[in-house]
Amino acid sequence: MKKRIVPRLSVNLTQAYRLFYPQVPMIIACRYRTQIAAMPANSCMSVSDKPPMFAVSIRKELKTDIILKKSKNFSVNWLNFRQRKYVNQLAAKSNSLDKLSALNVPYFEVMHAPILEQAQAYAICETKSIQDFGDHDLFVGRVIGAMASLDFDTNWKFVDYHPILYLGSNFKNPFTTNRER
Repeated sequence: MKKRIVPRLSVNLTQAYRLFYPQVPMIIACRYRTQIAAMPANSCMSVSDKPPMFAVSIRKELKTDIILKKSKNFSVNWLNFRQRKYVNQLAAKSNSLDKLSALNVPYFEVMHAPILEQAQAYAICETKSIQDFGDHDLFVGRVIGAMASLDFDTNWKFVDYHPILYLGSNFKNPFTTNRER
């Protein structure tokens, strides 16, 4: 049987990160004193099971990066596709001391970390390490609390939770879901 050769093209190295798309954007939120910052982040991952640790990469010039460096805890929020408007709203820059309230995004706090009320799941992380990587900082946090909707039972069942998939900024409508065809 003849092997099929996959045709390939050269990828501009400054665009290589787009090979990771689509991604599920997480809302990263943090508080330092009276300042509350929140933003969608595509570069989130679990980096350890024992102890449970998550990492997120944030562009250095963003307000969230500045506040996250001062904050002890941050939250990672999973939103349903129905809440994709929050991703768009929170992607915009804001000079407000409390970005969530300024954008009318309902939230509460647990362990000094803002949690979006509409989140299908959230994790609270205690910052353990901040590493400099070019134009981004990598924040590594130990998971100190986590909650999920009933649609999660060791894995997502995808009955009610339909994750947002971010296709990249090149698209007119950069968001889709696993339910759209």
